[in-house]
Amino acid sequence: MNRLIGIAKDKEISGVDCAMEEEVEGFEEGTTKGPELEPMRPFLNSPQHTSWNDVLCEMFVEHFEEEQDSELTQEDKETIEDMFHNRLKQLARKWMESHRFSPEELREREIKSNQRARRNTRRVDVSLLWIPDI
Repeated sequence: MNRLIGIAKDKEISGVDCAMEEEVEGFEEGTTKGPELEPMRPFLNSPQHTSWNDVLCEMFVEHFEEEQDSELTQEDKETIEDMFHNRLKQLARKWMESHRFSPEELREREIKSNQRARRNTRRVDVSLLWIPDI
């Protein structure tokens, strides 16, 4: 999925040309053409299901089946669909966060997150070194 979108890491989603609300509404009304698989342009501006993303999901499942050169059961297809939609939710959170904050604010948030992670790692390391006498 990342390859089809054109990203290697989640945070790269901020630079992806995602579908815009006008395109999605036009598609739902039947006035514009639908999504394409390559490059995949999901609609990430809303956490709700849209017909745009549902069509992308169907296309992705077919692509996955062809890529794996196997026939999937209905249960397998439903599992892949769930995984696809869950992945879109993750990416949508990153995408919305990146458009909510300025680049400077995003950098500051990343630094603070790294500092917290480092602090928490030190706590775990120190607590592992201390072994009480029994």
